[in-house]
Amino acid sequence: MKIAIFGASGQGRELADICSEIGYTDIVFLVSSNTETCIYPNEVIVDTVQNIEALEKEGYVFGIGVGSPNIRKRISEKYNYLSYPNIIHPSASFGLYQRDALNQSVGNIVTAGVRFTNNIKCGNFGLYNLNATIAHDSIIDDFVSVMADVNISGNIHICQNVYLGVNATILHGDNNKKLTIGKNSTVGASALVTKDVPPNVTVVGVPATIIQK
Repeated sequence: MKIAIFGASGQGRELADICSEIGYTDIVFLVSSNTETCIYPNEVIVDTVQNIEALEKEGYVFGIGVGSPNIRKRISEKYNYLSYPNIIHPSASFGLYQRDALNQSVGNIVTAGVRFTNNIKCGNFGLYNLNATIAHDSIIDDFVSVMADVNISGNIHICQNVYLGVNATILHGDNNKKLTIGKNSTVGASALVTKDVPPNVTVVGVPATIIQK
């Protein structure tokens, strides 16, 4: 199997690790400039349209190894004709029917130790980093970044382009009203979210409060 990964730095290499683990034998990295390098010995290719179309003709699929929601969105929209499989580490765990639900979307990266329970609706091009937990009846929209050790409790709605920093905790919503993190917002590392977060803000602290709009 062949895969070309946008991004050759840390997140890209972590994606390559998963790809190697699940059976990809040909892994190349795509970068925006020929001055960029990678500490892995894999081939590094500038992401021109011509180069990418050549890789596609050779049977490559693609992944986006970038932590930023906005950059993942920009790449996926520029190259929206490519095939982006979900890349899932074998140690990730899923509740009943949840893996099938995730497979209705594309471009998601699920790293080692991530746990999904059940009845979770996942969008496209999400990043679920090490040991994050996502609980029941939650909705995760497109281009969400869930960083390491984040805990998303049940009945949560994470809107598009949200970034959840390392070790953040989102407390439980309920069946009548899901606790919502608004579009384009950032939750800082180790923050404790106890109520809705509006769109386009940054929140930090325990409990989380707005520091930037």
